[in-house]
Amino acid sequence: MNIDITTLLYCILGLPVLFSIIAALNIAGKNLLHWLNRIAATAVGAAVIQLVCIFDPDVPYSSEYLYLDALSMWMVIIISTLYFAFAWTSKAYLDRDTNARYGYLRRFGYLEGRFYALSHMFVLIMLMVVLVNNLGLMWVTIEATTLVSALLVAFKFTRTSLEATWKYVMVCTVGICLALLGTVIVYHLQLTDIGPEKPLDWVYLVQNRELISPVMAKFAFCFLFVGYGTKIGLAPMHAWLPDAHSEAPALTSGLLSGSLCICAIYVLMRNIVILLPAIGIDFISGLCLGFGLLTIAAAVPFVLVQRDVKRMLAYSSMENFGLMVAGLGIFIPMAVEATLLHMFNHALVKYSLFYVAGTIMEEYSTKNMMRIHGMMVQVPKTALFWLLGIVGILGMPPIGIFFSKFYIIYGFFQAEHPWMGVLALVLLAGMLMGILYHIMRMLGGKPTRKAASELIGKVDAAVIFGLLLFSAVVSAQISELPVFNHLLCNAAKIVLGGAAL
Repeated sequence: MNIDITTLLYCILGLPVLFSIIAALNIAGKNLLHWLNRIAATAVGAAVIQLVCIFDPDVPYSSEYLYLDALSMWMVIIISTLYFAFAWTSKAYLDRDTNARYGYLRRFGYLEGRFYALSHMFVLIMLMVVLVNNLGLMWVTIEATTLVSALLVAFKFTRTSLEATWKYVMVCTVGICLALLGTVIVYHLQLTDIGPEKPLDWVYLVQNRELISPVMAKFAFCFLFVGYGTKIGLAPMHAWLPDAHSEAPALTSGLLSGSLCICAIYVLMRNIVILLPAIGIDFISGLCLGFGLLTIAAAVPFVLVQRDVKRMLAYSSMENFGLMVAGLGIFIPMAVEATLLHMFNHALVKYSLFYVAGTIMEEYSTKNMMRIHGMMVQVPKTALFWLLGIVGILGMPPIGIFFSKFYIIYGFFQAEHPWMGVLALVLLAGMLMGILYHIMRMLGGKPTRKAASELIGKVDAAVIFGLLLFSAVVSAQISELPVFNHLLCNAAKIVLGGAAL
């Protein structure tokens, strides 16, 4: 079985590299490039499905550099699902961007190969984040995601995109330097309390975590929390997130919000597992709950006064990341399982929303929501998917976020934090009213601006509908899906420090 898993992992990591080289060299025609893009992502998706079928969540796989347990397998499923969605929606998006009045590639169509190469390398590095078995390599790969995604944020090379990229790089680099300092302190703890064998090896550190001294462990965790919290987009370190999500191409925004930020949450979880015995639950829980709720509170007023459609979605992402971190801070099995499920649901729904938002911007040649009215009359198909995505991200049934949000909120009361639960509900209600106000203005009313036409095609519609349906089915029927349920329960046990290595 190890040989099969090894082969599958190398296929999953190797195919994006191969396609990126082909795309960067521009040795394939445009149509062939589009199909190779789809074939590469589909092959990776098939390999992930095969990996899920043969992988036993109770028996982690480990090699010299790679490590696969239930938690990393859960993350691989999320990233590969978005990778598949990206590949099958990118052709239509880039074709529209080439021809539409609002599109950038209408002047620079030859950059499609570069966009594909950067996007596939971005996905590859995110897969490496969740598959490496070393805290140092996790930090390196997180930093690499910043460098590659910065090129994608600046892809249009406009003044606003370059400004957003500069803010993104500067803020995240400062944060990631703090995370590096925290990682160095963890290595110092290993040298002084455990021993020099297997430096920063996650499995080795977990096996010997009871030996770590508490005082320095708290210093390490503070630096790690602020550092990776910056990458997540937690307030008050969130300044980069709205600008980057707003200025990046819609496909990139979907990947940034759907998978990159939760990769930072994943690395934070890995560090929590190591430092938990030395620090104690109360200290970690306090930071996670405090900053999680602060992030939701910071997002609400900006949503209420927002005009940019993609910035509105960015602040919605802040709300959901804050809820994930707060759910992690509750530190009971149900809440942690709901947090992991919320990571899955948010990724699928938010990718769909960013894609539809990009389509709306091309249909109306603007991203100012105040100039968009009457979508139900002019572009009913786009309006339908926009409404479904908004219903999903706000936590309304039947989309999967309803279930994960419900159980996170219920976790506050089960863990005897009722006032925090009430506060979270009030903040989520404020977010709901703010977003619904903008959405109803866009969908209803008398059109004041002529739309280009319906730009969502059959393939786009099928992929978006598939993402929303997948989220709803997995969340509603998780107990009836043995593979997903077993994987989710074991992943939660790892985060809580109770899984066998």
